[in-house]
Amino acid sequence: MGLKVMANAKPKMPRLDGPTLDFQLLKRAYDLSRSLHGNYLDVYVPGMFSINGHRGKYHAVSITGRHCALNCDHCGGSLLNTMPDLSTPADLVEYGGKIKSLGHTGLLVSGGCDEYGRLPWGKFAGAVTSLKKLGLVITAHTGMVGRSTAELLKNCGIDQALVDVVGSDETLEQVYHAHYGVHGIESTLAALCSVGIETVPHIVFGLHYGNQLGEDRALKIIARYNNIKKYVIVVLTPNRETPMMGIAAPAPELVANFIATARLELPLCKAGLGCARPRGRYSKRLEFLAIHAGVNSMALYSDEALAEAKKLGLPIRYNSTCCSLDPMV
Repeated sequence: MGLKVMANAKPKMPRLDGPTLDFQLLKRAYDLSRSLHGNYLDVYVPGMFSINGHRGKYHAVSITGRHCALNCDHCGGSLLNTMPDLSTPADLVEYGGKIKSLGHTGLLVSGGCDEYGRLPWGKFAGAVTSLKKLGLVITAHTGMVGRSTAELLKNCGIDQALVDVVGSDETLEQVYHAHYGVHGIESTLAALCSVGIETVPHIVFGLHYGNQLGEDRALKIIARYNNIKKYVIVVLTPNRETPMMGIAAPAPELVANFIATARLELPLCKAGLGCARPRGRYSKRLEFLAIHAGVNSMALYSDEALAEAKKLGLPIRYNSTCCSLDPMV
């Protein structure tokens, strides 16, 4: 079922305080964001979610079905269960044709990784090219790629590459069960940026079992690439029946401090709060703080977030795609 918010519910506004919240840091970040990126908030309904009559028109699909060799501790492949299984090129093209006929915008092409963090792009290159010929917007969780695969994706015409930037070898080993290290992520970013694919890094705050480890290094890695124009911050959301089940997500105040730090470290990039974060009261608190920390966009927003943005004089722009994309006016 889609996410639904009661339109008539009266928002109970959170407070801008807390023992771990750096109010001055948030204020600097907010002012910088507004001066460089405008006085508005883009909000997104991705996938097939629905919020107050705004419905998503951008589908996430898996080209590996339910299979992922890495079996990360926070996911265990469970996220793949939420996506249509399009594990053959013909399935992918057929699905693209169906959503195009419905007037939907595009696809986030995702899937599980092999032991080296790679997805089978060679097998699906022709299908992706066909999707672009249909006029669909295509973003991709690329996984680890080298120069030749980056060139292949560029030639297919993908519109964006989404890459998780992890700044800790320890986290990659223990959580991702991956042996390519931070160097592999740096090489992937370099390859994608060098061929001119728009690349949107994602940082999972608290990925190391709810603790902050490597996030600051991730910011420094992203800062090396002048052609990166946007980044997205999400929050560890441990899934049931995984080794992280029961681990507490990091406090919203700590996440907000990091969002503000990221704004100051990457001033020329737009900042987004992505859809992957604990829901309910936690999310409402974080959304409120993220607005004050200067985010320019937000996926799966609450009434409280909209009310606070309006209170601050930020016009709302509604979008029905993934939050990595610019508004489609």
